[in-house]
This record gives sequence, structure tokens and C-alpha cells, in this order.
Amino acid sequence: MNKIRLLSDLLINQIAAGEVVQRPASVVKELLDNAIDAESKNIKIVIKDAGKQLIQVIDDGIGMGAVDARICFEKHATSKIAHTDDLFKIQTMGFRGEAMASIAAVAQVEMETRLHEAATGIYISIEGSKIKKEETIATAPGTKISVKNLFYNIPARRNFLKSNPVEFKHILEEVHHAALARTAIGWKLYHNDVEIYKLAPEKLSHRIVHLFGESYKKQLIPCKETTNIVTIEGYIGKPEYTKKTRGEQFLFVNQRFIKSPFLNHAIKNAYDRLLPADGFPFYTIYLTIDPQWIDINVHPTKTEIKFQDEKALYAILQATIKKSLATHHVVDSLDFEQDTNFSLLRFTHPIQINSPQAAKERTYTQFKAAPSLPSFVPPKDGKSLFEDPKDNSATPISAQTVGALPHQHGAGTAVQLYASYIIVQVQSGALLIDQQAAHERVLYDKFITHFQNKNGASQQLLMPEHLVVNPVDYMVLLENEAILRSLGFIIDPFGTSTIIIHGCPAELSHHTPKQLLEGLIEQLKWNNSKHKLEPAECCIRALAKKASIPHGTKLNGVEIDALLAQLFSSSNTMYTPDGRKICIMLSKDSLATLLT
Repeated sequence: MNKIRLLSDLLINQIAAGEVVQRPASVVKELLDNAIDAESKNIKIVIKDAGKQLIQVIDDGIGMGAVDARICFEKHATSKIAHTDDLFKIQTMGFRGEAMASIAAVAQVEMETRLHEAATGIYISIEGSKIKKEETIATAPGTKISVKNLFYNIPARRNFLKSNPVEFKHILEEVHHAALARTAIGWKLYHNDVEIYKLAPEKLSHRIVHLFGESYKKQLIPCKETTNIVTIEGYIGKPEYTKKTRGEQFLFVNQRFIKSPFLNHAIKNAYDRLLPADGFPFYTIYLTIDPQWIDINVHPTKTEIKFQDEKALYAILQATIKKSLATHHVVDSLDFEQDTNFSLLRFTHPIQINSPQAAKERTYTQFKAAPSLPSFVPPKDGKSLFEDPKDNSATPISAQTVGALPHQHGAGTAVQLYASYIIVQVQSGALLIDQQAAHERVLYDKFITHFQNKNGASQQLLMPEHLVVNPVDYMVLLENEAILRSLGFIIDPFGTSTIIIHGCPAELSHHTPKQLLEGLIEQLKWNNSKHKLEPAECCIRALAKKASIPHGTKLNGVEIDALLAQLFSSSNTMYTPDGRKICIMLSKDSLATLLT
């Protein structure tokens, strides 16, 4: 009996769809690529239920005739290439001929299309790769494709989709890629009948601000370079506006968004020591290269590219970024009324590059309300600082012994170093504590308790504050809204990009609510990219890290005692929630060895 068999066309298309159509955002990307290749001047995107119910793309491009409309749903059917040589001079977004067949295999698809010179158009309805209906209709020139009930015939795939905010966030990212790549096209995006974006054809600088917010006016630095290998142009961000995630880094090759760790490394290296270790700058960089020098046919998603001379490209890109930083590192807000996109600003005086400095709170007062803790009393002579405590119960450092240490720090055995570390004298030596890590552990335990008991105390604001964020960050907050409320935040979504803050956790009342939430968003995105955590755990860790006292904050004796008392009664006195050390023991023997 023969065991090897030919697969059906439907099964073949469903297997191919596993690579091409991974989630609703994949469908959006493929449909936008087709609309761009159709020479559209305006593209409208309509989303419902984060793309699970409906993805509709309407363009005013060249449209299709009846024959092309039918054949476009066949596998490996495309108008973009015809011969093998065409693979090495690709100028279009799509070329593999897989997308429409893959989408039609896992969704219910309707298409209306009409050529500009034709009097009527054609309507096609297709399900599971089979045409259900075809007829002539009156419709506008261009193409309208509606993808309904994605993965309706593959329930297992549909069950793997994430929550609506997560899926819509991925859709927004694809829209960002397309809108940044094609600034001469007008874009409209609607989600659940709410307008998210309405972008007219415009300069790149305007497009960046309209997508990500007015704050980007202050940080954009233009860059441009032309060589016989590549032309580079675009914008980079000032070092002081770096973020903890790569979310706003865009690299385009011949107007195609790509992912290239190698070239990302070149850009980050160009900033040299201007960035913190965990900081990522904003950039939107366009590389124009002869298509014969690159290979796009690497992966079905077409976001990976092989370069003929990658090392030369790395060096040119790095040098271009360095040149722009040297010329524009303290540039004022960009003039958005200039006629050109990439004009370079000239300076007639030398400019000093200063490393970015984190804002520091010098008047931290959270622990001043601890009435039962003794005040700091300076010793009458210096000897008492170096004498062993009378209590002989101290043992070598461990999670158990730290928790059992006597709270006698008000007697002069706790000293702050560099406004960042605390040394506590114990019988066997000295305990060196990172105050930021210690406070992060204390806050984490508090927030975990609040979340489990749903009793987070809130501090009402005298006047509500309005936080305006870009749609991606707005989705991050909506995704975690219930968790934030249980921790003590009182927030209300307003419109498509505004959060109204009515209150924040009582423990964090000394923080500026807007700055706290902005930092929390970045920390949430960083946690999501680095750790696969439950949403509540991710949110609580992010909040504890953002709200902890930063290095450089001076604490008085009472505040030090209160912090140590809470640390030694916490669930883990040795490590922060993400595994960093809180304290180490310096034994008397090791101290003596250092001085020998």
C-alpha cells in the first residue's frame, strides 16, 4: 500500500498560510503591500475586533479586470515578476504570489475591484480557497478587500490569538511601517468604527509627529549621505530621549521595512557613550540600494534581506549617524515648515556633547511617616562605628539570616554611600545594600499584596491630569487597565490616545503621575520583550522598578531605618523580582584581607 500521497490544494494553502498569515497583523501587511504596489494615492483600513472579525483595505489604485481578479487567489500567481532574473531587481513590495491564496485558505474573503477605464467592476466571494460567488457590480475604481472571520476553519489557530489590545497593537505596528515607508500616500485607520489615524500626504518629519506625538518635534535630528553604494536619509533621535525598548526603531531598504540586527548594531554603536547601557534611540532610516546588490527572497514575510557587501554598508551607516550627531547634537525643535525633508542645520559655534543625565529626586520623603522607628543618633566618638554589636545572634549572610537581623540601625550602624548604597554593620562584618534594589523588592511585595487582595489604596489628585500617548502605548495601557486599577491607579481612557489620571497608588503619591505612567509604559514594553510573564506579574514588576528610589537619592537616618526594616521583613531579602542582587556580605576576614 502506497503511503506517500499528494496533498489537496486547500491543505497546501493552509500549510503555506502558517508562514504567511500568523495573526491579523500579517493579513494587514500583505493587503497594504498589494495596495501600495497598485499605485494607490489613498488607502483606508477598517478593523473590527482587532482583525478577528474584519480586516478591510480600500485603495484607489489601478484595480483589476475580471480575469486577474479570479487568478490572484491562485497560489504563486503574481503580476510582479515573470522570470528568474526578476528576483534580483525587485522594486515592488510583493512578488511571491502566496499572500492572497494563503489568506483565502483561512478566512472568508470578499473582493470588489474595478479598472479606472472600465464602466463596471467585479465582485468575488471566496471561502476555504473556493469561489462562492462572482458577479459584475458598480463600484469605485480601485480595490476593496474584506477579510472576515480569520481562522474560522482552523479553531486551534484562532485560539492561539492574543487579546484584542495585543493583536491591535501588532496591527498598528504594520500601519506604522507602511505609513512611514510611503509618506506620499494618504492613510486612514478605523478600529471598531473609531478613527485612529487620518494622515494626508506629507513630509517625513510631519508623518513622524502625527504618528508618535508632538514630543518628537524636539528630538528629531536629520541625517543624509550619498555614496556609490547606498544613499542614506532619515531622522534619528537625540540621546536624551532614549527608551528601554526598540519599539520605535525603523529601518527601510528601498522603502521596505526590514529587520536587521547587524545594521541596528551599527546605529547604536554610532551613539557610542551617549546612550545608557539599556537605552535605545529613535530612528527612521531609509537606505536606497541597487536591487541587484540585495536579496529579498529570504523569508515569506520579506522583512529579512541579504546584502552583497554588508560590512561596507555597516561602516557607511555608522559614519553617517556619527556625522549627524556631531553636527546636530543640541539642535532646537525642528522647523516643520521647511520645504525639504532632510535639510541639514548649520551651526557656527562649537557644541559640547553632554551625556544624558537621569532626573533625580533629592527630597524623597516616603518613609518619614514611620513613627515607631528611632531617630538617627550620631555616635559620641568614632569608635562605636567600628565596634561589633552586642547582639551575638548575627550569622553569615543568607535569605534567612538577613530577615532575622536586629533592627538597631538607628543606633548608628547604617551609613549611606554615594547616595546609592547602604552599609549596615553586623557581627560578622558589613552588609552592603543597593538602596534602589531594596526599595524595588519592598514595593513589589506591597503591590503583590494589593493585587491579590484587590485593595490598592489610591491618592486622589486635586486636579485630574491628561496623558497623551501614541496609539501603541495607548493599547499597552488598555491591556493592563484592570491590573493598574487593582494596584491603586484611577484612570479613564478618553478618545484614542488620551488617558485621564484621577489618582495613583498612595505609596507613590510623591511621584508625578504623568511621568510615572510614561515610565511604566516603557518598563511594561521592556518586560514583555525580555520576559514571558503573566500580565499581572509583568505590570507589578514594571511598577516596582519605575517607582523605586533612584541611585543618587539622599536618605536621612529615619528613612534608611524604615527601608531596612521593610526589606528585612520582605519575602526575599537577597534578590529583586528580576533576579538582581540586593545585598552582599563583606566579612571581617575579607575586609582584613583587602587591607593586608
